[in-house]
Amino acid sequence: MSTNIPMNILSLKGQRVNKIEHDKTNQRVVIHCHRDRRFKAIDRQTKKVGTVNQYVRRQVRDIPFMGLPCVLNIELAQVRSNNQQRRIEACDFVDKGCRYSKRFCRLVSGLCRHMSIQAVARHLDIR
Repeated sequence: MSTNIPMNILSLKGQRVNKIEHDKTNQRVVIHCHRDRRFKAIDRQTKKVGTVNQYVRRQVRDIPFMGLPCVLNIELAQVRSNNQQRRIEACDFVDKGCRYSKRFCRLVSGLCRHMSIQAVARHLDIR
């Protein structure tokens, strides 16, 4: 049985969801995405459109999905700018070099207002 998930729920701008699977060995949900080629690759520093050099895959932790920890496997473009420098493209839902989505960081921040840091770490299984 297949399930259609509206893109507004996941809000992964610039990504196309290919597959959602339940990893039974690690008890987590894995969402496999590919870069949506309809969007232009924008250099993070200059904010200008650049040429795609290659595609890079990253694993990003996201908010729990259906009661299980969620991991996003995303694909980002490595952009070559006019001065031949290569950088990873700008992404709305992940900061540069971060292994957690902005939503996950907001969740942790919100939980820390009402719980101890140790309780939040145990609840979300993070350090």
